[in-house]
Amino acid sequence: MKHSSRLTYAYKDSIDSPEGLADSIAECLGCPVTIEDANHRIVSYSKHETNVDKARTATIMRRKVPEHVINGLWKHGIMSKLFEGDQPQVVEKIEDIGLGNRLAISVRKNNEILGFIWAQTNGLAVNSDHLAEMKEASQLVSHHLLRQQAKKKKTEENRKEFFWQLLTGSLQNQSEIKRLGKKFHMNLQGQLCVAVFEFTEEMSQAVERHAYYLTETLHQSRIVSRIFDDQQLILLVRTDNQEDANEMNQAFIREFTQKMKERLHFEDLKGAFGLIYDSPLMISDSYKQALKVLELKEQFPDGLRNADNYQDLGVYQFINELAALQKRENYKNDALLHIKAYDDRNNSMLLETLKVFLDKNSNVHQAAAHMHIHTNTLNYRLKRIKEIGNIDFKDTNQKTMLYLDLMIYESEQEGL
Repeated sequence: MKHSSRLTYAYKDSIDSPEGLADSIAECLGCPVTIEDANHRIVSYSKHETNVDKARTATIMRRKVPEHVINGLWKHGIMSKLFEGDQPQVVEKIEDIGLGNRLAISVRKNNEILGFIWAQTNGLAVNSDHLAEMKEASQLVSHHLLRQQAKKKKTEENRKEFFWQLLTGSLQNQSEIKRLGKKFHMNLQGQLCVAVFEFTEEMSQAVERHAYYLTETLHQSRIVSRIFDDQQLILLVRTDNQEDANEMNQAFIREFTQKMKERLHFEDLKGAFGLIYDSPLMISDSYKQALKVLELKEQFPDGLRNADNYQDLGVYQFINELAALQKRENYKNDALLHIKAYDDRNNSMLLETLKVFLDKNSNVHQAAAHMHIHTNTLNYRLKRIKEIGNIDFKDTNQKTMLYLDLMIYESEQEGL
C-alpha cells in the first residue's frame, strides 16, 4: 500500500492550494484530514466528511480548534509529544472532548513547529504505511507553511514597528494610526489595554514559541499584537465595549500564568495590565501603568501579591512619589520615630504590631491571629503604642498617614 509517490505528485499540483493538499493526504490515508498552523488555526481540511466527530465539526465551524479540545490534548499528554518529537502519534479516543481516534504529526522546519496534521482514523487500522505517509505529508505541508511564513515575515516586522510606536506614544496622529491599523489588520476598536508578562528565567526560543502559542489559543481575550522585549512579553489586548474588560483580562493573565507554570514548569512569572481605554492614543499610558504594576509588585510582594491590574494598586500607585516628596521636604513622622526608638531600646515589636494592626483594618482578632499572639497581648501593645506615639486610633486621618509612612519606611529598609 505505497501511496508516497502519488502524494508527492499530487503536491506538485497543489503547492498554492492548501485545500488540494489536504484532499490529497486524505485520499492517500483514506480518512478525513485537517491541516492546522502552529496556533491551531485551520489552514485547510479535506472534503472527506464521513462520520466526523464533534471535535472536527467544531474546529471546522470556528476555523480554529476549540480551547477545551486543546486543553484536553495537553492534559492527556498528546500535545507534549507533538511538541517534543517529529514522529506520528496514534491518539486513542478522548470522549470528554468529543475526539475520536486520530493519527497526528507536527509539521516542522528543524526544531520550529510550523503546524500540525490530524487524520481522523475511526474504523481505520493504522499500519506502518500510514505512519510513513504522515511523515511524508508533514514534509510536504512544511513547504507550504514556510512559503506562507516568508510572505508574512516582512509584514510582521512592519507591524512590530507600528506596535512600538503605539507603546512609546511617538505616533499621535489619529488618522495615521487608523490607516496603519487597517493595513496590518489590527482591530483598534473597542476597549484596549496593554498586558505585560515578566519572565525571571532565561527566555529560550522554545519559551517564546510557547508563550506566543498560548496567547493565540486562550480565548478569554483578543490579542491585537504582541512582542518580546528582553524578559518581557508585551501584549495589546482588545475587548468589545459590551464585555467586562477588567474581568476578562484578569482571567486571561491568571490562566496564561497558570498554564505556563503547568506546561513549562515556570515558578516565577508575573503578569500585569494597565488601565483600559477606548482610544489607541492612550496605549502608551496603559503600557507605562502595566510596567508600574510589575515594579511595585517586586517592591511590595506581600501587599500586592494578588494585584495584576493598575486599578488594584490603591495607595501603592502613589507610594514612591509620596516618598520622594517627603524626602525633598525632609519630613519625618514623630510618632513612628518614638515607637522605633522604644523598640530599639527594649528589643520589642511595637512598630511591626502597628503595621499588622493597620493592615488588618484595625481588627484586633485578625491582627492577633496573624501575629500568633493572644488578643490581650495585642491590646497591651496597642495601649503602649498609643502612649509612646501619642496616637489616637479613632482619628482616620492620623491612621491613614501612619499607614502610608509605615509602608514608605518598610520599602526604605528593604532597599538598604
